[in-house]
Amino acid sequence: MNRPPSPSEQPSMERWRPVWEQQMATRPPHLRWSFPDQTLYNSANEARKVVRILGQHGIPCCITGVKALCYYGAPRLCTTLEFCVPTEHLGAANDIFSASPANVIYLPWRGRHPELEGRDGRSLYHTFPRFRLNHEGPLFDFRLVPSSDWRFECVPDNFEYSAQHELPYPKLRLFAQSLLERQDLGDLQDLVDGMDLTEQWGEENLKFGEHGEEYTRWLAEKNAKIREALPQEVKDEVLNDMLGTEIYELDEEPPDFRETFVYLTQTKEGRIGLETPAELYATKYRAKGSPDPRTLIRFSV
Repeated sequence: MNRPPSPSEQPSMERWRPVWEQQMATRPPHLRWSFPDQTLYNSANEARKVVRILGQHGIPCCITGVKALCYYGAPRLCTTLEFCVPTEHLGAANDIFSASPANVIYLPWRGRHPELEGRDGRSLYHTFPRFRLNHEGPLFDFRLVPSSDWRFECVPDNFEYSAQHELPYPKLRLFAQSLLERQDLGDLQDLVDGMDLTEQWGEENLKFGEHGEEYTRWLAEKNAKIREALPQEVKDEVLNDMLGTEIYELDEEPPDFRETFVYLTQTKEGRIGLETPAELYATKYRAKGSPDPRTLIRFSV
């Protein structure tokens, strides 16, 4: 998981066929699946191309957001990939995809419903560069996100790589820490359930101490940017005009990190739905005794 990606443009999925067939042989016949068609995994294949293009220009990147949650075992629906790049390289990364030859393949894009982007509370995503493929076929789009927005140092030493596609993702402890500090508790909950994280794991891997002046300053600066980036029609809405726009901002008095993480680990069983029997599942995503999802053959990450 921590090896660097191979120089090949696209790894051959055929090298995983023997392992796949060995795994399938251990399953009951009705649970055995045929080896998948690589072309079905458009987003993973296209993601490698984005990583390669940025790497050719000396810009490190890793996949964050929902796709990273998928990598860590939370099978969320991912419609837009997020590539985290060093903040100081965000402009250069945008220029790469906006200029020739990349702009023949990628087009700037604001999404299917751009009027809703500015209403995505507690987020600056609508202000970051976003692109889509310029051709017919399955939609692939991605967003470039500065590392400062993730409270994460975007350097290769902080990445790990998926086994099948060798795509870079933030290391687990750093991803969990950034979700805590970004107050993204919904995603953090899914990360806890996807990896079946424990209170002890948190004590050993996360920083629960005082938030400090740097974090307080980051919160204030991000909230200022959120207020500035809100569309005027949102600011002019009656309730927002009367009560202010705090609903779109991060809490500048954040919850206790340790208390928050402990609560999420202690309530895993309560999030198991009726479709996943509690006697068989440790979390809503993980069967009891199941292996780390990163060790399984998965062609989508």
